[in-house]
Amino acid sequence: MALSFKFSNILGSVYRQGNVLFSEDGDCVLSPVGNRVSVFDLKNNRSWTLPFENHKNISRLAISGDGRTLISVDEAGQCLLINLKRKAVLYHFNFKRPVFDLKFSPNGRYFAVTHAKDVQVWHAPGHKKEFAPFSLYKTYTGHYDDTVCIDWSSDSRYFVVGSRDMTSRIFSLHSRTDFVPVTLSGHRNSLVGCYFEDNSLAIYTLSRDGALFCWKSRSFSEEHPDTVDSRENLERSPLIWEKNSKHFYKQEWPVELTTSAFHKSSHLLIAGFSNGVFTLHEVPDFIPIHTLSISQKGIDTVAVNPSGEWLAFGCKNFGQLLVWEWQSETYILRQQGHYNDINTLSFSQDGHYVATGGDDGKVKLWNMLSGFCFVTFNEHSCGVTGVTFAPNNQVALSSSLDGTVRAFDLNRYRNFRTFTSPRAVQFSCLTMDSSGEVVCSGSVDTFEVYVWSMKTGRLLEVLAGHEGPISGLMFSPCRPLLVSGSWDKTVRLWNMFDSKVSWETLNLGSDVLTVCVRPDGGEVAIATLDCCITFFDMRTGTQTASVEGLRDLVLGRRGSDKVTAKTMSSAKHFTSLCYTADGKCILAGGRSKVICIYHVEQQILVKRFHITANLSLDGMKEFLHSGNMTEAGPLDQIADNDDEIDESISLPGVLKGLSVSN
Repeated sequence: MALSFKFSNILGSVYRQGNVLFSEDGDCVLSPVGNRVSVFDLKNNRSWTLPFENHKNISRLAISGDGRTLISVDEAGQCLLINLKRKAVLYHFNFKRPVFDLKFSPNGRYFAVTHAKDVQVWHAPGHKKEFAPFSLYKTYTGHYDDTVCIDWSSDSRYFVVGSRDMTSRIFSLHSRTDFVPVTLSGHRNSLVGCYFEDNSLAIYTLSRDGALFCWKSRSFSEEHPDTVDSRENLERSPLIWEKNSKHFYKQEWPVELTTSAFHKSSHLLIAGFSNGVFTLHEVPDFIPIHTLSISQKGIDTVAVNPSGEWLAFGCKNFGQLLVWEWQSETYILRQQGHYNDINTLSFSQDGHYVATGGDDGKVKLWNMLSGFCFVTFNEHSCGVTGVTFAPNNQVALSSSLDGTVRAFDLNRYRNFRTFTSPRAVQFSCLTMDSSGEVVCSGSVDTFEVYVWSMKTGRLLEVLAGHEGPISGLMFSPCRPLLVSGSWDKTVRLWNMFDSKVSWETLNLGSDVLTVCVRPDGGEVAIATLDCCITFFDMRTGTQTASVEGLRDLVLGRRGSDKVTAKTMSSAKHFTSLCYTADGKCILAGGRSKVICIYHVEQQILVKRFHITANLSLDGMKEFLHSGNMTEAGPLDQIADNDDEIDESISLPGVLKGLSVSN
């Protein structure tokens, strides 16, 4: 069996946080998903994930004008320099501070980075091999709070910076004796965006309270022509910016402007708000063109493609990524991932589709060729615990803690059958026989297995005998046998022609977490709480092999754990098993960042895959730094950001003013 597996794509999420970008040709959207970057090809209807990953969740992306270079910066300020064409990491660098914005200059020679209250301008890395591609050009100061947005002039000679101190400052890239940094003030809230006009020094600034200021530039000689005595002095005359006009977005309190983008060639200004509404205006006259509500939560990022036809929006609360063509008012892309944990997944028989179920009660179907979710079922009211496909790939089934098992038609995309029990129970697992006629689900509270007819939806049998919650169910592919595992440390084999009593009972030394039957039906693998995988012969009921994975699972230490990861053996166990097609090896995964492949006959570890190295997830580090521990708890878990929007509950009948905080 070939073991040269390579990472290709992420399914289940399309956007988490940070900013989205269009490629230089405008056909692809780059979206940060955790500590990775996913690329969505809008023309060819496919997606893939770049093979690199940052140390923590990505907070900012920037792409050069030629589309060859990508810079991704995580929450801690560590960045990667990537060759986007070859999908290769060229350089690692640490800005040592969180980065709120990063922009390449139009000529491609520099890029500016927000650095706390300052702004740093760096030489853009060239296309030649360099030992240190990042070279600092200059640091610009003058703000009194964090700088959050940057924009360059068309000639790359000036750049404007917006800050949380409610002001914007204009800097000259190169030192000039006749230029002094100019401060643009007047806003009453922190800045969200600041933009230069195309081939002009006019500037637009937007603040969180929905105020838009238009600034017009002119030289000092235009006001005092008598003071200029030559053409050379006229060109060196100092620049002056004055407020030309101001406009306000009419949004009711407490709606705030959260993000913005500006398409310079068409003078289109896009603004996104905390209530999920975006507006499109033409500046400087502030002519409204389009308004649309695209989400129930706030819009966190917006981008416009080079032609100005497509708008990309990201909403991190729901994990939404949308691409809207505003002229025809149609969606080019509309994707939303699970916004809670994914509990279960299943491949279709032909391998073209994947079904996922999560704690949000949704069942999503993903196309493996394109990587897109093509249908979402919302009928469940609680978390989904199991999903599976019928042998003909025309039906998907799901079990849930809401006490129902539902069947979905994959041709008409509807819930055509619902299986229930005589009394209210919570279903924990699900399986279907090879003929597609029998559906079985195990319960958590009654310790029983329920059997239904797929054709009629009638409850056929209730299998009792287990003394603990049912944790795993699976049919034998070749024989009419049902295998059920339970927390009562037993696995029972049920003959479906005489299912009132179990045909065989297998006793284990620990709680059973999941079961898996070999493709030929001759062997069953059982994962237990003591991190062991035990193999039994289905015909004789005797144990044939055993694998102990306690040392193979790499378990990290959470910030709230009182013991080290090495001594926390009780939390190490496998929760999912799957045989390979030839039945010689088995894949095992659990509460760990690795997936193990074992050879069944030789009982050895063949290969181990690391899923992620994202340090933003709790429990990724094996050792914790003692300096991060305080009297109030771990330093990483203490919220010290006072700039976050305070979500409050308004009192009844009050539109403005008083509110009760959560």
